[in-house]
Formats: sequence, C-alpha cells, structure tokens
Amino acid sequence: MPLAVGDGIDVPGEAWSFAGPVADHFDAHVARSVPQYAAGHGIITALSGHFLPPGGTLYDIGCSTGALLAALDAEHHGRDVRLIGVDAEPDMVRTARRRFTDRADVTVVQADARTLEWQPADVIVAHYCVQFIPVADRPPLLAAMHTALRPGGALLWFEKTLAPTPLLQDVMGQAYADHKLNQGYGPAEVVAKARSLRGVLAPLTSADNRRMLHGAGFRQVATVHQHLMFEGVLAVKGPA
Repeated sequence: MPLAVGDGIDVPGEAWSFAGPVADHFDAHVARSVPQYAAGHGIITALSGHFLPPGGTLYDIGCSTGALLAALDAEHHGRDVRLIGVDAEPDMVRTARRRFTDRADVTVVQADARTLEWQPADVIVAHYCVQFIPVADRPPLLAAMHTALRPGGALLWFEKTLAPTPLLQDVMGQAYADHKLNQGYGPAEVVAKARSLRGVLAPLTSADNRRMLHGAGFRQVATVHQHLMFEGVLAVKGPA
C-alpha cells in the first residue's frame, strides 16, 4: 500500500525512492522536510568560490532536480568554470537538464557516483546524498572523491547524522519530528516518511563520517553548518 508522505508524494511499496513523480514535488518536499535546507545551499554556494578558480570544475553529486546546481551556476556564471551534476535517477536528470538547455558549461550526467569516471575537480558537493549509499560503499566513494580533487580542492559534504548517545538521539529525533509537524505535515505523514526510509537512509555519527574522511585522505575538516542532526562539513585536500 502506498505511503502518503506529504507534498503530493505517495511512496509505492513502502520504500522511499527518488524515481518517478517524486521529481515533480521534490524541491518543495525537501525544503519543508530538512531544516535550513535553503541556508545549506547558500553556504555551499558561498564557500565554493574559495576553491573554484577560473577554468575550474565543480561536481554536484546527487544533484536531483538541479536546484543547487542552478544556484552555483548563478554564483559562478561568467567565470569560465565547468559545472557537472550527477544523479542516478532518470527523472531527476531530465528535470535538472531542463534548467540548462543549450549550456555547454553545465552538464547533467545520469550515473552512479560509485562508478563515475571522475575528471580532475576543484570542488565536489555532496548535499544529503551519501546517506542513501550503502555504508560499505562510502569509504571507497570518498577516496575516489579525494583522488579526483586537485590539491587544495574541497569537498562540501552535508549529511543527516546520528547523535553520539541514545539520550541525545532521542532528543534530536523528537525535535526533528516537532519541526516537521510545525511545517504543516500531519502525524500520519511524519510516520509514513520515517517508515519509507527504513533500510534506505542509513545515517552515521559525525565521528564516523570524520573517520571516513580521514581514511580517504582528508586532513583538514571543519563543520560549516549544524542544525539538530543535520551537518555540513568542509574537507580540503592537502598538497601532494
């Protein structure tokens, strides 16, 4: 039986998917569901300029409808940079491509980031997408990102995380449920969305994520955004 999770999205088979009609409602849904989602876009857009030189390359992994890629394009348009969006879902890719018709400097690729043939890059953005990749596949993906980055390049990685203790996780979880209720979602929709994400979204603690970054080769890591269990980090690749 489909689960009604709000914003006109019905999840078939009780498991969340980014495929199909979700693309038509995704931007509105994620903006309401994820606290300070738009603020995260602003932070990424602003920080990317510190690492993206004229002639440079930026990847947006899990670009979905291309909303963040469009903000990055607006920020860097005219600087002779190349922007590459990557998403595995055909419907998301089609939606994103419509934003950049006749633009040779902005490309949207349908691909799985885990098997992507990376080009040398200066900035890689991963905005709430790695959390949907199996945990065992995350270290090699981060290592591939580190390899693709030029020395001095940056990864901007935003994730939903787990709190470090059961007590804190309970408090954070309840606060997040309150946020969704305050956004106008009904209790049944909040429960339905949580059910749909079982076995699909697998967050780790901030400490776990930082250990993976360190293992991939990143030595300079700083938190650039934090709200409840939603965290953004900046990881910079050191010199060769």
